Amino acid sequence: MSLAFPKRPGIRRALDAVLLAAFLTLLSGCNYSFTGGGLPQHIRRVYIEPFENETPYPGLESLLLRELQDRFPGSLGVRLASQSSADAIVRGKLKSAEEQTTNINPNTDASGRIGRLEAQVQVSFDAEIYDVQNDKVLWRGNSITALGAFNPNTEDVDDGRRKALQQAVQRLIEGAQSQW
Repeated sequence: MSLAFPKRPGIRRALDAVLLAAFLTLLSGCNYSFTGGGLPQHIRRVYIEPFENETPYPGLESLLLRELQDRFPGSLGVRLASQSSADAIVRGKLKSAEEQTTNINPNTDASGRIGRLEAQVQVSFDAEIYDVQNDKVLWRGNSITALGAFNPNTEDVDDGRRKALQQAVQRLIEGAQSQW
């Protein structure tokens, strides 16, 4: 007879085993945390520099900055800071932003035009996370592409740009997390 599982009816014993396994899993998880959020432990404060904008769309860098400020700190366990007090700096350059038709309706409308069923905005950018204290680049991504699909019948190109910038921020976060 096992001390851990005294003789009990089959279902009751199975339930005890499942509860014990769940408790041990929960207990072992208590010591695990995301300190640093994927960045070295000394990186606690981050300054996000406005990206240079080489696209023909003024204001795109402001939208990206806002999206980065909203999502980057929480995803990586850091706080926003001024450039002078930051442990790391996020910076980069928006290289291109293009609208593309990805799916068309082969039937023409009354005016003879072919309708678009789906389009996307493709944003290309370079980015890096720079460690101020150790004077080195922690992560660098060149020519990263992010896509924002939208339905041109119900959404406009700004929706596609917003979605592409959200994906750009996600790629930057994933890049930072993949290094540690």
